[in-house]
Amino acid sequence: MFKNIYIYGLGMMGGSIAKAIRITNPKIKIFATDIDLGSLKYAKRMRIIDDFDSRKYKCLNKCDLIIICVPILSYNSAIDIIQQHRKSESLITDIGSTKKEIITIVKKNRSINKSFIGSHPLTGMEKISVKNSNADIFEDSFVLINTTGRSTKQNEKRIINFWRTLNCKTISVTPETHDKILSMTSHLPHILSFILVDIISRNKMIDNLDSYTGGGFKDLARLARSDVTMWTDIILTNRSNIISSITKFSNNLDSFKKLISKGDSKKIKDYLVKRKNKSVN
Repeated sequence: MFKNIYIYGLGMMGGSIAKAIRITNPKIKIFATDIDLGSLKYAKRMRIIDDFDSRKYKCLNKCDLIIICVPILSYNSAIDIIQQHRKSESLITDIGSTKKEIITIVKKNRSINKSFIGSHPLTGMEKISVKNSNADIFEDSFVLINTTGRSTKQNEKRIINFWRTLNCKTISVTPETHDKILSMTSHLPHILSFILVDIISRNKMIDNLDSYTGGGFKDLARLARSDVTMWTDIILTNRSNIISSITKFSNNLDSFKKLISKGDSKKIKDYLVKRKNKSVN
């Protein structure tokens, strides 16, 4: 197991990973960096991490596992810094929500290429900052694993074992498959949440939104409170798949709209029953 772990980007997810490590592997030393010095000082004061880097990255070269937890469009600069300061034998993983773009960035850097195994924990919260971090979010969650094709099976197994020590389950998947599936199961629902909240908030008939919304809307609207920078990067780095998913959704919505306009209760009910039976529990 890893002795020293470095979290590059100490937001809610990075902080949650640190807390989970503290619980499951208390002997591991945890180091971090972040653009917010206040977050780093808070994390050290609360013993979420052991120490942090701000500019000189003296802690980075102590670590045998580096976890990138920054928005995807910040990966280029993160990898440049990691390349300069890491130990040559250290492994690198991440938590990015799109993978093809990330793998393309990593492949450009030969020294990083063989050491990188991508990860995507299918968990999280709409809240941001290390102050809202929560170790429990990893319990029984799935982590999708993919590689550049240059890393060894042994290194991939080490990353898989790391996530399993945090009580996660792992699935290996190609970057292309990852991005296609996540565009439907994660990216589209978040986009729909932002759009729906925008439509309803602009309705001048509604003075007090909470008085007119039940659990269904609140569950969906919760997604619209997610980190805007992160979601901008996700959308920009998975554009073609997201556009395809939006098109499929739009076509299906138009078909259902036609059923409603015809007023055929049997067909509407049949449609709903069929989809209800396919819903995720």
